[in-house]
Amino acid sequence: MENKQLNQDVKFGLKSFLTICAILIAVIIFVGILTYITPAGAYQLDTDGKVIPDSFRLMEIQTRLPAYRWLSAPIEALVIGQGNMNVIQIIAVLLVLGGTFKILDQSGGLYAIVQVVINKFYNKRYQLIWVITLLMMLLASCFGLQEELLILFPIFLSFATAMNWSNTQAVSLILITTGVGFTTATFNPFTVGVASDLAGVSILNGLWYRVIIFCVLYVLTSVYLVAMAKHDEKRCSKTAAKVEFAHLSEEEYIAYRKKANMVFVLFAAVLLVIVVASAVPFLADLGLGMVFMAVTFVIGAFLIGKLSLGSLKVAGKAFLQGAKDLSPSIIIILLAFSVKYIAENGNILHTLFHYCHTYISRQSPYFAVILLYVLILVFEFFIPGSLAKALLLIPLLTLAPLPGISTNIIILAFLFGDGYTNVLYPTCGTLVIGLGLAEVGYVEWLKKTGLFQLFLFLLSICFLLMAVYIGL
Repeated sequence: MENKQLNQDVKFGLKSFLTICAILIAVIIFVGILTYITPAGAYQLDTDGKVIPDSFRLMEIQTRLPAYRWLSAPIEALVIGQGNMNVIQIIAVLLVLGGTFKILDQSGGLYAIVQVVINKFYNKRYQLIWVITLLMMLLASCFGLQEELLILFPIFLSFATAMNWSNTQAVSLILITTGVGFTTATFNPFTVGVASDLAGVSILNGLWYRVIIFCVLYVLTSVYLVAMAKHDEKRCSKTAAKVEFAHLSEEEYIAYRKKANMVFVLFAAVLLVIVVASAVPFLADLGLGMVFMAVTFVIGAFLIGKLSLGSLKVAGKAFLQGAKDLSPSIIIILLAFSVKYIAENGNILHTLFHYCHTYISRQSPYFAVILLYVLILVFEFFIPGSLAKALLLIPLLTLAPLPGISTNIIILAFLFGDGYTNVLYPTCGTLVIGLGLAEVGYVEWLKKTGLFQLFLFLLSICFLLMAVYIGL
């Protein structure tokens, strides 16, 4: 295999970029119109920012952004929007990752990893999919990692190319696996941890049921990804695009392994930093896990660049080029963030929740749990962030409980709504950035993964109904 066949630059495809932007602009217009037809209202908040039940009141004055300000909403959200510092952090980290991976690419480290992995696992590539799926799901389920794992995309993309798999398969090994991992959260501090704390219950409550769900979805997700891989291989075998595999000589393998080991050490260090930053309470409270990760990456990448390229200046030029390649992500992130900004300025989120909750509370437990799930899915569209959504929904749903639906079931519905949509909604930054990197259009993504996502949705409903039946 030639190097040029395997190297994959981390940058956005123009077609997917324009498609995603068009979709997000349409969503912005829709939400803007919604602020004109939905009454403004709000719940009172306590000193901790939690919603006070039964405190909802409609506002005398309808608040909304004028239509001409919808265009400026992305900039306004970045400057004065709630949570804007998190957005700035995400943008900075992504640019840093683009630069560091460009260094690793030009140093030959990524190509070396692909060569080593392919030679070792080419005849066991389906078993490797099962291993990757388990690892990615565990990282998402236990530590809440998803956008951070986009750092693995260049390796997965190069590996997929060598295996005659599509870009969709490469990005699915990250997005689908981590999305399902979020859905089946076991100890994720950002979803089940926050939700349990707000609800006043232990994170261990209902853990046995979540573990069962994790195991079931792990098997189904692995089977699905293997089927996708086999479909890609069958398609490539009928075209001239097939990449032919050739084993390395022992000398070549040793040379590539030395270079790959440097990158493996760097990745191990980065993952260790992420785990420590998430698991240690003091560091977790700082909320700087992504920053620590980025700093580790920069230091390690420049050291590898110095050893492999012979000059920090050359490594610096590569870094700037990589950051430039990922610059379109800024526009996509700002467009997605502005959806929430427009809805908040129109004060429609609390109103929509109040109307829905009032209706759901009058239904039977089985129908109510389905409506509850749908309600969370609706709010996920406007509020992709787990913490912000938990602060709004969990206090209300647990302090004003629904008949026949326990706190454990409410938290489970919250987890399903928070994780499932990470690979569905165009307002999810991780999804749109991942698709942009893979040069996979949003419509194409829905066509190729839509049936599996629909299956996940229906299966989630089945798990919720079973939870009501057994009285979880």
